[in-house]
Amino acid sequence: MNARQMKKHLKKQIDKIQSDNRLMRNIINDCPTMQELYDAYNKPLNITKCPLQEFRMKRMIPVLMENDREIVEHIKLEVAKDLFEVVKDNISYRFDNENGITFITGSIFTVESEVEE
Repeated sequence: MNARQMKKHLKKQIDKIQSDNRLMRNIINDCPTMQELYDAYNKPLNITKCPLQEFRMKRMIPVLMENDREIVEHIKLEVAKDLFEVVKDNISYRFDNENGITFITGSIFTVESEVEE
């Protein structure tokens, strides 16, 4: 295919795409629901950055007990308890009743300004 044929081929593709775009634009403009969907899809979202705070707890593993699974699991549990003490005031609880069974759901969201160290 020489340059002239390539240019002609590309021009046909561009014309087809422009025609498809015009058709879609007409369909969207004729239907208010489609226009709302199109606007919602193309509207930028206003996302604000939420500063998160990381909590860390550190516990020492005795050198001779580094390979002892029970000791390591116990120390991990202690770290989790320490973390819980820091964030427990930010946990929200919700009680649900499904088919006569009561469930409790806990959730936590922390933001720097809300949580004190």
